[in-house]
Amino acid sequence: MHPIATFATNLQDYNSYSAAYYQTWSALTDTLPLNVHLLTLDQLGPKDYLIRVENYFELFEDDTYSQPVTFDLQSIFKSIGLITNTVELTLSANLPLSDMRRLDWLTDTKESSHVNVTEEKSLKDTNTRLTPMQIRTFHVTVA
Repeated sequence: MHPIATFATNLQDYNSYSAAYYQTWSALTDTLPLNVHLLTLDQLGPKDYLIRVENYFELFEDDTYSQPVTFDLQSIFKSIGLITNTVELTLSANLPLSDMRRLDWLTDTKESSHVNVTEEKSLKDTNTRLTPMQIRTFHVTVA
């Protein structure tokens, strides 16, 4: 998704041109919640996109926006098409989150380093939940 600079002579005045052609376009068809930021929207192929979103408020930073937030990816990205498949990836987007295995070791006091964290490994639908300071990455396929 690199910009392409093109130049041409235009024989129309501005009003005629703006009525005939789109001058702006946005992939977002709806507004994101105020505490959610779109970090990445990258087109990987004709029907594949990488989407990375974050809840950029810290816990207890704000009474309203420091709460978990749920929003629908499909309603936000209607303009790119109908989302048919969504796979959550690691933050670096190089591995499906369901395939990630964390390193486990014993500390000096013989305690396990493993911490049980309940994570949403995949989406059953396009609803996404973000807790404060959480970043989630998705590989989205559209029809």
